[in-house]
Amino acid sequence: MAKKGSSRLRTTVRDMVLSMVLIVLPILAVFWLMPSNHAASPVAAVSDGDYQAMLASARGGSLPFTVLGPTGLPSGWELTSDNFQPPGETAALWHLGYQTPSGKYAVYEQSTETFGQFLVAASSNAAKSGSVQVAGADWTEYTGTEPAAYRTLLARKSADGRSIEVVAGSGPLSELETLAASLRG
Repeated sequence: MAKKGSSRLRTTVRDMVLSMVLIVLPILAVFWLMPSNHAASPVAAVSDGDYQAMLASARGGSLPFTVLGPTGLPSGWELTSDNFQPPGETAALWHLGYQTPSGKYAVYEQSTETFGQFLVAASSNAAKSGSVQVAGADWTEYTGTEPAAYRTLLARKSADGRSIEVVAGSGPLSELETLAASLRG
């Protein structure tokens, strides 16, 4: 009688293992056959159509300043975020975020807030470190260590005097200068 119980136990364990294999194999096959949606870049690019629509909306009169956007950026610049906030309870804002050719982060922002307010909002410890001329325009350079995305900042009052313009990033100054030089109204 002990033999019969032992045989039944083996059958039960074998059936359980076979059931597990029959369940797990199809699941593994589905994962293996599914196309990967992970691009080489960890950030998702904004399509040109989406950017043009956002730019047209921002320029449509809801922002109290002349909205600038880059034109003619060299290859390797990838737009990863675009946004605008009309004036209201907060300052008016136009934002463009990029992954640079060196893989770093760069941002262009226009805002009706003061530069001091911008630094506080960005939690930046940047301090004035000099000035640079980019495409005939004078920019004040700021450098800091926090946050990493704003280690170097170029700032100026807009040509129409109604906003500040900030080009900031974690990449080299030359990349920030390239972005600043590309801005057009």
